[in-house]
Amino acid sequence: MKRDVLSEEYYDEVCRVVGDAVIVLAESGHDTQRAVITDLLKQTRLKRGDSERDEQKILEHAIRLVKP
Repeated sequence: MKRDVLSEEYYDEVCRVVGDAVIVLAESGHDTQRAVITDLLKQTRLKRGDSERDEQKILEHAIRLVKP
């Protein structure tokens, strides 16, 4: 995914979400490979299915950005 696909505000938020996922995984002693990060983001998206649309959109973009 190219940066110009998202507004700068969304891009910054997507990067924050990905960074948070990596920190959570690393602190828990888990691997931080792309596939593991993608799985965590997908699980989060499913658990927050009733969240506001912007949050869902950010998670979807984060998944596309990271997936192998």
